[in-house]
Amino acid sequence: MKKIITSIVITTLSITCFAQNKVPTEKHLPYRLTTEPAIGTRLSTAMGAMDIQLTNLLQYNISRRVGLISHTAVSHTFPNSRITDVKQNYSYSIMQKFGIGTSLYSKHNIHTFSFLAGVRYNAYSGTLNNDQLPEHITTKAQSTTSDYGLMYNWKKIRNKYFLSFRLYVPLKDGLAGITENATIELGVGIKLK
Repeated sequence: MKKIITSIVITTLSITCFAQNKVPTEKHLPYRLTTEPAIGTRLSTAMGAMDIQLTNLLQYNISRRVGLISHTAVSHTFPNSRITDVKQNYSYSIMQKFGIGTSLYSKHNIHTFSFLAGVRYNAYSGTLNNDQLPEHITTKAQSTTSDYGLMYNWKKIRNKYFLSFRLYVPLKDGLAGITENATIELGVGIKLK
């Protein structure tokens, strides 16, 4: 019983001592609206499936701690040089996600943790070139799937412009989805409002 009472007293004192005296107002918001174009790649690039991803993140801060996020990405996968029988005609993905996040501030850094959900469109075409077959076989595939996951966004602040680093970890397909579709991005952000 003594431990419970001691824990309650310590928690109450901590909340009282470290709580904010003032609620942040709009003029204290560092950035209300930002756009962050970036270039990135999937983490599976280290395993041979090389791609490049052009992205843009639009963040609107409702309050100092809560923001609405829109993340758009276009990804192009390059042919895998280890597979010699298949000639890749095209392989790309288009993604659009929306979400909500919370931000932590330090002197020149902003750390944002967010949950995003949206759709992913994938398209692929390849031709099988094998001398043992009488003709070449071309295949095409398209799919639209849901996509949701967690994003960490680190911003290094310098006036109106800032450096932005993002890590996106998809949650949809478990560990297989993480190893195949997790992405890292690096870009420059611009304060719009």
